[in-house]
Amino acid sequence: MRRKVLFLCSFNELVLTISVIVYCGNICFACPKGCFCPSMSQNVYCTRQSLLAIPDGIPYDTLELTLNDNRFKNPVLTRRNFTNLPNLTNLYLSGCGIESIAIDTFAGLTKLKWLDISKNELKFIADFTFRGLNLENFFINENPGIQFSPKAFDGLTTRGLYMHGCSLMNLSLDVLRPLNGSLRALWLYDNQFERLEKDWFYLLKSLSHVRLGKNNFHCNCEMSWLYEFFITQDSIFSGGDAPSCSSPPQNNKKLFNELKTSDFTCELPTFKNVDAVFESELGKLTCTATGDPSPTLFWVRPDGTTETYYPLKQETDKDNEGVMYITNPQSMEKAKYKCIANNPAGNVTFSLNLAWPVVKDSHVESTLAPLTATTTTVNKQYSVGGKKNSYEWTVNKPEKNMGIVSTNDKVKHFSIVDIVGAVIGTFLLTLLICALVFHLYYRRRERLSYEEKDCCEKNKHPKNVYTMSDHDENCIKMMIHHHNSDHIHS
Repeated sequence: MRRKVLFLCSFNELVLTISVIVYCGNICFACPKGCFCPSMSQNVYCTRQSLLAIPDGIPYDTLELTLNDNRFKNPVLTRRNFTNLPNLTNLYLSGCGIESIAIDTFAGLTKLKWLDISKNELKFIADFTFRGLNLENFFINENPGIQFSPKAFDGLTTRGLYMHGCSLMNLSLDVLRPLNGSLRALWLYDNQFERLEKDWFYLLKSLSHVRLGKNNFHCNCEMSWLYEFFITQDSIFSGGDAPSCSSPPQNNKKLFNELKTSDFTCELPTFKNVDAVFESELGKLTCTATGDPSPTLFWVRPDGTTETYYPLKQETDKDNEGVMYITNPQSMEKAKYKCIANNPAGNVTFSLNLAWPVVKDSHVESTLAPLTATTTTVNKQYSVGGKKNSYEWTVNKPEKNMGIVSTNDKVKHFSIVDIVGAVIGTFLLTLLICALVFHLYYRRRERLSYEEKDCCEKNKHPKNVYTMSDHDENCIKMMIHHHNSDHIHS
């Protein structure tokens, strides 16, 4: 009987010990130094504790870890930082001075739903950095100047992506395509976008919430699709600022809900400069055109082959230049080259009928600038090296309601013969003036020399003739006066 009682007491003590261990494992886990761990929760809060690294001793079963506003000494996150935290659902790393994240850093956090790496100093996100994550919300906002590799989001799903305040000027759709099917909210406000390609329409229409306010949109005809999407789907833009325009000047600082479709116009291309430069065996054709948007240029050779010159990605630059080199076409008497400038408002063609010049010097240049296409067809002729060349330009009518803006400038050009004649004429005139001045100068010196010599000849006495000068007469008068004075004294 006594053994039975002792056995029951030992069993009860064992059950009590196990219960205490289990209870403490749930609510009495250790809290890292400097952090706050509320009872009856599995959360660890370490905000603004001047931590230099992710602290040791974070409980294995932590669900939420907050490390905001601690400046880490090591700015690189790696997978080793989170190997003992497989149960995390929320991770906050805002304002920690993070500059880089290694690939697969979060791969072991399969239960993570909320990731915040905002307000850091991230500059580049490599391919597959967030592979394996299935998030509800992903905050990567306020990382100014951040850039994304095309596969940065491969292997990631998230319903909300927040990228506002990152100074983004361009964002390839290839970066966001892996999120198709999961993404529902996209925040891109307070960036530096000037335009969004029309392909963005297919992404935006699949979303339930979008924010695009406080960007630098250039509101020309290429952005009319976004305006039409905004006015027909305004509900998905609710809760934030409407998109606004920074240019052109007539639309500056206007919200989309203050504009109408006719405000989104483009400018027909115009030629700023077309010139031809000839060396002994090489020719250089240059075509410069401007428009809104910047036009694509095509140089068309006589055989129909073309060279294409796409505008640069600098959205503020409306000019584009195409330079094509040609060799001496010995077999051709004349050849026709075309420069075509094209943008959404229409296209303009400039034709050059060129005969290779007779080059006497090492370099001959013909400049046909500035030029502005304002009429349907214009024909001109000019001479290079004694051969007549001609050019013409034509303007193709654009579609209606395109909102064309054009300028009217007078065309003026000088041929190479005019320029060479002017230089030679100036040189000959200068030479003539110099010769006349030297002639007059030497004539004057010769006359002065002759007069001086003649005067000296007159002062000399001849052999048999004596002519008394005024000086001799005065001398004789003085001698007579002196003689008379001596006679009186004696």
